[in-house]
Parts: sequence; structure tokens; C-alpha cells
Amino acid sequence: MGDLTQQLVEQIQHAHATKTALNIQAGNTKASLGRHTSGQVIDVSQHTGVLSYNPTELVITARAGTKIEHLNDLLAQTQQRLPFEPPAFAGEATIGGTVAANQSGPSRPWFGSVKDSLLGLGLINGYGQAMQFGGQVMKNVAGFDVTRLQCGAMGGLGLITQVSIKLLPAFKLTQTLTFEMTAQAALDTMQHWSNLSLPITGMCHFQNKGQSLLYVRLQGGISGVEDAQVFLGGESLLPAKADAFWQALNQGTLMQRQDHQTLWCWGGPSDAPFDRVPNTCMINWAGAQRWVLEDTSNTRSQGLEKSLCQYQGGNRLGEVNGTVSVPQKALQQRIKHAFDPHSILNAGRVYSWM
Repeated sequence: MGDLTQQLVEQIQHAHATKTALNIQAGNTKASLGRHTSGQVIDVSQHTGVLSYNPTELVITARAGTKIEHLNDLLAQTQQRLPFEPPAFAGEATIGGTVAANQSGPSRPWFGSVKDSLLGLGLINGYGQAMQFGGQVMKNVAGFDVTRLQCGAMGGLGLITQVSIKLLPAFKLTQTLTFEMTAQAALDTMQHWSNLSLPITGMCHFQNKGQSLLYVRLQGGISGVEDAQVFLGGESLLPAKADAFWQALNQGTLMQRQDHQTLWCWGGPSDAPFDRVPNTCMINWAGAQRWVLEDTSNTRSQGLEKSLCQYQGGNRLGEVNGTVSVPQKALQQRIKHAFDPHSILNAGRVYSWM
């Protein structure tokens, strides 16, 4: 545990002067995401520690190498939680990597993504300059929002040194219900139930081993969850089995990818018909996220490739994220050049041209 900011600054300054490519790494739980890149490892795993935690104000600030599991344990002591439900990846995931990869859990449609909870952060840019953006209250986030710009940038715009996050109270009760139905029926059901005042924090349809089940998670106050359970019906899962399901979903282990397979992810309107993404085997985020597991040799139509992310597997030397428009590409390149003119930080991790 310690502050390695100065050491990290010096490493990046040297890399900037010598134009040496760097790969930012801490828990290394995101290694399978994005494009394959090469470079000298700059290790953030020992840059850890909670800098401040104010339970009354529902705000925590921690260094980037601090593990998600540690934050969850700390917050549980005061019955609080991270709103975006980040995956812990067997205790190795860090808060900096989670922000950089923009990873949110099953509750995203109801409680928002990483960027919705991010108040501010510390950053070292490609020049080796340490900077602070945002603050510890929402009103401090104004103007050009550099803080939220880091979500999903995979470290390409700078090495995150610390983050400030708003928190929420913990739930009093959790209950998971299952319903046997087809994928299209599940989509219709999810759309209907999403419009009702129910304490739903997760809806996922999963087809596996001949079963086609809709999983619905209820979380909140005791009476609210119990009333919703009676209203919805379905079959209740035992807590241990339910926890295992949502954890596997959150950590991406629900679908076991073989070496010859590629896992694709689609994000779009939750009311898109089931056949919008052929061969979908899992639907998350109440319909806004679809998953496809296919043999790597299968090719995708040009129309689908624009909206699909090659999440894991396959050839990762080419582009793995959906295409962007010419104006968007030009803007992203300008932003990359402003933060990292020599393109030394995780160059090409998101797109080959960044």
C-alpha cells in the first residue's frame, strides 16, 4: 500500500522522451479485452489505498490499484455499496482498471454505468504530467468532462492514479426469481416489467443445456421485495445459487468460451427484436445487451459488425470494437493527440488508429 505517483510520473516522462510504448497493468484482469498490443509494462498494482471515505456524504476516494474486493468489504461495514456493481474477478480487479474498461454489472439499466458514479480522478497524461479532474461532489463536474472521458478509454488517454466515486446505501433484501420462456417472450416481459415500479436490479435471459430461463433479481427494502415477489410469481432461487449466477454473469464466466470460439457483445435499444442479433444465447441489461458465442471461423455481416464488439477470443490484431463515423474518428484522434502526442499509452488498445 502506498503512493507511487511520482514514480509513475517519472516512468511516463522517460517513455515520452524516448517514445517508448507502455502497457498499463495492475490486476491484469482486462488482458483479454480490446486489441492485442505490445509495450513495456508500467505496473500500478502497488499504487493502492483509500485516501478518504465519508459515509455521511456517500463518497469514497481511492488510488487506482486498490482492489474492488477491498472497497466492497470496506463499504459493507457501513451498509453502503458501489452503484455500478463492478466485477471483482476473483478479487484481482482494481478500481482504476474498472473505470478504464468502463465495466458495470447487471444493475446498470437501473443505477447507471461507471461514468454515472464517477465524480473525479487523478491522471498522468502522455507527457508525464500529473493532473486532477472533477472533485468529490457532482456540481464540480462541469465544462469539458475529462473525468468521464476516461471511461472505456482503456488507459489510452492517461494512466489513472485515483478516483472519487459516489456511493449508495446497501440493499436490505435480495431475491432472485426464474421464469421459463423463450428469448422473444423474455424480451417482451422485460420491457413490460421495466416500466413498472418494481425493485428490479437485474434481468437476464440465458439459454443453456436445453433450458431457456429469464432471471429477475429484486433488491431493496424487505417489504418492497416481498411484495414484488408475490406480484411477479415465478420460482425462487436459493441465495447461494442466485449469488453464483449473478457473479458468473458479472464476471463473464456464465458462457464458457472454448479456444476455437469468439464471444461477441452487442449493445443497443432494449426493445430491439430478438432477431436483431442472430444466434443470441444470452440477453442482459433488460434487453440492451446481447451476447453471442460462435465458432471463430464464422463471419459476421457488415451491418452487424458496426454494432458488435469482439469481446473475447478470435483475432485481436484487427479491430475488435464497432466502427465509428468519420467525424467521430477524427475527434477521438484529436483527443488522443492532446493527451498522448507520441501515442505511448496503451496505443491501439481500443482502435488501431488510437
